[in-house]
Amino acid sequence: MSKHFRVMILGGGPAGYTAAIRCAQNGLETVLFESRQVGGTCLNRGCIPTKSLLHGAETLCTVREAASVGVNAEFCGYDLDKMYARRDEVVAKLRGGVEKLLKARKITVVNAFASFKDAKTVVADGEEYTADDIIIAAGSVPTALKAEGSELCVNSDYLLEGSNKIPESAAIVGGGVIGVEFAEFLSSLGKKVFVIEYFDRLLLNMDKDVSQYLALALKKKGVSVNCGAAVTRVEKTSDGFRVIFNTAKGENAVEAGLVVVCTGRRAFTESLALDKAGVSTERGVVLTDGNFRTNVENIWAIGDCVGGMMLAHNAAAQGEYVADLIAGRHNGVNLKVVPSCIYTVPEIAAVGLTEQKATEAGYEVSVGKFPLGANGKSLIAGRERGFVKLVFDKKTQKLLGATLYCDRATDMIGELALALANGMGKEELERVIRPHPTVEESIGEAVLASEGRAIHSL
Repeated sequence: MSKHFRVMILGGGPAGYTAAIRCAQNGLETVLFESRQVGGTCLNRGCIPTKSLLHGAETLCTVREAASVGVNAEFCGYDLDKMYARRDEVVAKLRGGVEKLLKARKITVVNAFASFKDAKTVVADGEEYTADDIIIAAGSVPTALKAEGSELCVNSDYLLEGSNKIPESAAIVGGGVIGVEFAEFLSSLGKKVFVIEYFDRLLLNMDKDVSQYLALALKKKGVSVNCGAAVTRVEKTSDGFRVIFNTAKGENAVEAGLVVVCTGRRAFTESLALDKAGVSTERGVVLTDGNFRTNVENIWAIGDCVGGMMLAHNAAAQGEYVADLIAGRHNGVNLKVVPSCIYTVPEIAAVGLTEQKATEAGYEVSVGKFPLGANGKSLIAGRERGFVKLVFDKKTQKLLGATLYCDRATDMIGELALALANGMGKEELERVIRPHPTVEESIGEAVLASEGRAIHSL
């Protein structure tokens, strides 16, 4: 006999567990299926563990630079095992918090993989479950390298398995978010790193200025950056691997102890038996309408499995939104405004359109760019390389997008996301008095710079 719930959710990542909590808050009896650990990739194998390790690497760099501010700190190296142990502690604490929240909300959690039997029924561990509404939140998995010898490569998950997985040198295939963050981490540990990127610049979706600044910063740290490079094959050598790639100048090769593929992620839906429920997909991505409803009326899909911006906060927002729709409640979140963050040193954050994309979209733009070299807090911290860049519609003066390449960028982008989501422009942003000395002052200066009126730059 099957067990019936008001809502079933397939996947316990940020999209799934957030939807479950909101469903429970809305008084809907909910069951959540997760075959691994609640929190999904982000909490257990992605965002949180990676950022914990990056924090360790950043601290390492701070100690190395201590003498520049008059602090005599003897550098005695680092303990990679302790970095990973602390990573595990952080992950366990956050995961435990999610588990307690689910329990407190009386959400049934089934630690098993669920697949469809029909549009109302799923099967998990031989048991059948039915529901009025079903939410697919199956997440994503790393994409594989399409080149000869790809079986010799690992993905970023491998580096997170343990400190014993860290090589003395690594060839990172892919210069997107995951690739540059691991390049930052490994180079901070003193490892030799090669980044091999297919397109002509790092972080293709970011502003071109960021790509240029980041490439220079990584090279300064000893990273070999190879853009416009198409990997053709990977070979085993006596003590590692050789990656062969083509550029406009011809064939090149690098040798490293490990080849790490960081070419993005893809929706993970192939094991869900979606065909039995009649759910339409395209290349594994679940197709939905503007409200995340699939072609089957009672089945919804959210998070990475629907494509788009594969970010935890985006997935969580979608989870809340759909849970409220199912309950017949209004949810006013602006799902078109999604900030993105990259945890290099300095940090990178962006929201909305870049200058290039705004121009391509037909806008006549006015751009305000303020250099961090003119910001007091950045000079104090010795992090004066960077900028705040704002893009406005010249006709309406409304904000179109923002790109930050500076310390605290990931903590500052929220102000600009708020402005963008509420249709604000120069007038509203100029009304704010920002504290001094802070990096955030640069936002106000960038607004003024768009009119040639910045106080602390020409």
